[in-house]
Formats: sequence, C-alpha cells, structure tokens
Amino acid sequence: MRQLIFRRKLAARKLEDLARTGQPAPALDNVRVETGEYPKYLAQAYKAEKMPKPRNIIGMAKDLPVPEMEKLMLTHIQVTDDALRQLAVERASRVRDRLVAMGKVETVRIFLVEPKTHPPERKEKLRDSRVDFRIR
Repeated sequence: MRQLIFRRKLAARKLEDLARTGQPAPALDNVRVETGEYPKYLAQAYKAEKMPKPRNIIGMAKDLPVPEMEKLMLTHIQVTDDALRQLAVERASRVRDRLVAMGKVETVRIFLVEPKTHPPERKEKLRDSRVDFRIR
C-alpha cells in the first residue's frame, strides 16, 4: 500500500507537468513515470512532502540521492485503516466480477460483506492477509 501511495505521489507531479503543457491528462493511476524522468518527479514529490527533512548548515533542506529520498518518503507514508478497508472492498469486487464473468456462478449467489477492521484469526500455515471464501 505504501508503494502505491508513493507511486501516486510521483504520478501526481508528472500529471501537473502534463496539465501545464496542455496535454490531455489521463487518470492518475494511468500515468507512467519513465526511468529517465523518475529522479525529476521524485525530487518534486520529496520537496512537496510535509515531513522532517535533513538540513544543511544554513537550515535549507539538503539535496539527497534518489535512494535516500525514496527511503524517507516511504518511511513517512501513513497507511490508514480506511485505506486498507477500501483496498479490501476493491479486491473483493474484482474477485466477484471475475467469478461472474466466468459464468460459473450466478450473480445472486455472491455476497460481499463489509471487511473486518481487526486482523483475521490466526490459522496455521495461512498468512494474516488473506481472503476467506465461504460456500453455502
């Protein structure tokens, strides 16, 4: 989730550049930051972040190498419970849509329930992050 938020921050910077040049603006998740332009948009996103940044002798934010900017930004990205809940809902919807598209399960037989806010009960040999299917 942190990586997704991080990529969106860089894509938002590129999107701003596209808008300034009058180019059509795709959806944020469709913006691709190419390898050659990555340092430019990373620096812009880093500069815009509201987080403690290393300072030089006169108190100005230091210019940092790409790996250090990435590390600092990723460290300070907060993933909220609401964001995780939204991710769970989106994933469940995609699974439901795929099952229906395959034509093997009728739409009226699939129910999505609100994701739980607490971690699932621990089960041996199963990850904590998972989907539980119940067939009735």
